[in-house]
Amino acid sequence: MKINVNNIIISIIKNQDREIEKEIIKRGISKDNIERISWLKRSIDSRKKSDIKFVYNVEVILKNPVDVKKLKNISVPKEEKYKKRVSVDNTKNILVVGAGPAGLFASLRLVEYGYKPIIIERGEDIDSRDKTVDTFIKKGILNKDSNIQFGEGGAGTYSDGKLNTRIRSEYIDKVFKEFVECGAQEEIMWDYKPHIGTDVLKGVIKNLRNKIISMGGKFYFNNRLEEIFVEDGKVVGALIKNNKNQMEELKLDGIILAVGHSARDTYRMLHKKGVFMENKPFAVGARIEHPRKDIDEMQYGKFAGHKNLGAATYNFTYNNYEEERGVFSFCMCPGGVIVNASSQEEGSLVNGMSYSGRDGKFSNSALVVGIKENEFGEHLFSGMEFQEKLEQKTYEIVKEYGAIYQSVPDFLEGKVTEKEIESSYQMKKTPYDLNKFFPEVITRNMKMALRYWQKNYPLFVTERANLIAPETRTSAPVRITRDERGESLNIKGLYPIGEGAGYAGGIVSAGVDGLKIVDNIFTKVIEG
Repeated sequence: MKINVNNIIISIIKNQDREIEKEIIKRGISKDNIERISWLKRSIDSRKKSDIKFVYNVEVILKNPVDVKKLKNISVPKEEKYKKRVSVDNTKNILVVGAGPAGLFASLRLVEYGYKPIIIERGEDIDSRDKTVDTFIKKGILNKDSNIQFGEGGAGTYSDGKLNTRIRSEYIDKVFKEFVECGAQEEIMWDYKPHIGTDVLKGVIKNLRNKIISMGGKFYFNNRLEEIFVEDGKVVGALIKNNKNQMEELKLDGIILAVGHSARDTYRMLHKKGVFMENKPFAVGARIEHPRKDIDEMQYGKFAGHKNLGAATYNFTYNNYEEERGVFSFCMCPGGVIVNASSQEEGSLVNGMSYSGRDGKFSNSALVVGIKENEFGEHLFSGMEFQEKLEQKTYEIVKEYGAIYQSVPDFLEGKVTEKEIESSYQMKKTPYDLNKFFPEVITRNMKMALRYWQKNYPLFVTERANLIAPETRTSAPVRITRDERGESLNIKGLYPIGEGAGYAGGIVSAGVDGLKIVDNIFTKVIEG
């Protein structure tokens, strides 16, 4: 018999497995009846810094059945009912554009139902991409098609490999199980803030690609979508620039568009072809970086550095109700580094990244302000052009691919930071007053949020805290509009998915979107 035991609370200083077993016994389960205990979920309760606790939900396999109605916080898990699906027509020629999480999981779902998709990625395979990124960091030589944003695995490969998501979906378990099967840590199945880390994620992505190939998918790297061919309102083909810089035409029955949030040239091409698109909100700001020990102490007090805890995370929000505008931390990278995330010539920006150990000297997070639709212009690409201008302005200030910086106290006082700061960021840094860099609506709201957070978290605003800017690519500033099933509103056979389409906001939600849309379009439920 299988049961779930929930809300087991244990101090972090105690032996966790032993205390979990004791708590299960205390709730009425005989020790002799326990065959196996598995963690389902573990979270941290750090509200009381002097007594930090773990909170567990566990699954217990029993040798003999028990009556759970008489037991507290114990339940029998519901049996999952799976819908039996088959392909609609797996002889169709389907092109998947982009090998980020949305494209990879869409491709996986297609091959599971017998389709033989062609997957193209403008960037390189992960091993080649890694070398190209390293060359860029060391020498400042940018490959516009293969960088932190583009290449196998998508932008999320060079992040924290963060898997927490706010969405609810039947497909989430599928994403997690595939990651574990492809080499991710088993703890992502129960950690309340699961992450893989960019070092491990690279191998996971490669294994996922090989699985798709073994089932019939074909990958072509350094292949960029140049144009889609549309006849009578339906996709009939595509023009591809292949890895030999030659143009190649493909006849197709459908295109799954998983291009990522930085594919600005693709957005412009689709607009010219008449594909329906719309503005959407996004966010802009800077990376805020602290010594990791400050964040650990801020969150864990005297338990900072405890072997059971690791590097601390945080998730801060501030609402300016008068403006109906939010300020928030985003993509927090405990024990991580700040990296240059440029993908256009003479445009520079930053992002955050963590390795699986999260054991770096610094912790960083995006500190961003919400931008409304059409806030900086009325046309479709006004938000995208706003991003571009900030990135170009950074390049002009630094005079190369780099970043601008300012200590948090100096930012609040409106003065340039004169000292050279210590930072995880490896490329050139130039001191600059961010109050003169961003529009006033952004700096004013950032200041309001920082002063608000400082009241409860004094270690968050100190002379050791620095802003590295700009962070411009939090999400796509446009949405490629689609119907409920996932098809473009006006172009049949075009299926925009993931972050680039404006329908996801992270690795898991992008992967889920890829799975869901393939099920909606390319499979059907059968009875029995």
